[in-house]
Amino acid sequence: MDRISLSIPMSLIGKQLHIGTMFTGIVLSAFFWSYTLMQLPGGWLVDKFKPRRIVTCALIGWGLAESLTGLANSFMSLIIIRLFLGVFEGPVQVGCNTSLVSWLLPYERGRGSTLVDSGGQLGAALGGIVVTGLIMWLGTWRIAFAILGVLTILIGIVAYLFMRDNPSEHPMITEEEVEYLSKNETGEEDNKITGGNILLYFKHASPWMLLLGFASYDAVVYGLLTWIPYYIQKVRHISFGMTGVWTMLIFGCGFIGEIIAGQLSDRWRRHPGASTNVVMKTMLGFAGIAVAISVLMVNFVQNATAAVLLISIANFFLRWGGLYWSVPQMLVDKQHVGRLSGAMNFAGNVTGIIIPILIGWIAAFSGGFTATFVIFCVAGLLMTISSISINYSHKLS
Repeated sequence: MDRISLSIPMSLIGKQLHIGTMFTGIVLSAFFWSYTLMQLPGGWLVDKFKPRRIVTCALIGWGLAESLTGLANSFMSLIIIRLFLGVFEGPVQVGCNTSLVSWLLPYERGRGSTLVDSGGQLGAALGGIVVTGLIMWLGTWRIAFAILGVLTILIGIVAYLFMRDNPSEHPMITEEEVEYLSKNETGEEDNKITGGNILLYFKHASPWMLLLGFASYDAVVYGLLTWIPYYIQKVRHISFGMTGVWTMLIFGCGFIGEIIAGQLSDRWRRHPGASTNVVMKTMLGFAGIAVAISVLMVNFVQNATAAVLLISIANFFLRWGGLYWSVPQMLVDKQHVGRLSGAMNFAGNVTGIIIPILIGWIAAFSGGFTATFVIFCVAGLLMTISSISINYSHKLS
């Protein structure tokens, strides 16, 4: 909801603060500058201080930054606040993903990773309605940001009260569940790299392919997240009120797609004779091809409804990429999951920096978004190529 909260009213904010299309791309990109830089230190912080502390502090700081967005009165102040937001939001995804290692067995982590990651799509879908509704009801976008910020702070408090780094310390857990999760301790530390140097893993091809695949995936994720509401309003000429409805459809499909991907991958992997390599390569490879075809077809339809449906289909399969969050747990030992997850998210968010600005420039100079969907198509194909190049069954040493 936080990330979509700026994209939806950006055309209104642009008029009020006198921000043109090209500079709109810079505003939408600014969050990713600091968010990306926080991935590697964020992964280190999570590994050192554990998820509960880092996620809690990050959420509270994130909520404060979100609330401050409503005070922006210029292009530069909006940039500064978005940078502040990125700093605090940076470690949250890595913290949540690292927590799954303690709380889920290996064959459950596909579902776990996609369930956590799909929260972003659920928030974007709900945010399409909530943010639009708040702005129309209140008559201003400023108070809407304050409300979302307070909500995030409350979630941070809930996280502190509910999360535990060690399952056995949770007040609601049963002895049977503790015994069940103790299976995590068996065989997880094999091939451990001594000295804590994660760079040694990168002598293998799989981590590099993971970074490339996730970067390609995020190129489309952040392109849709930052620009699609604007595209729907300006290019497909859909009213501001209906933009919230269509946004909910697009990201709702992404949420459903990610949940299905997690269920399908874990069920398939548990099937007798199933290979993790075959499951992951098939699902992520197919997803990339489906994305490439769907986004390219958007350029060939004139009807706004058909365009939105194609984007929804693309996002449905795109979010199968939430499975990437389960890959670090497959490739490296437990003590390095946070750092490899951070490196992966760093690579993905480099495209988060580039894509919003690039799309803004394309729209400003060409007057349209045709080239944007071609870029998304290429990213989908790269996602396929890199995903099928990873060896998911080999623990690196």
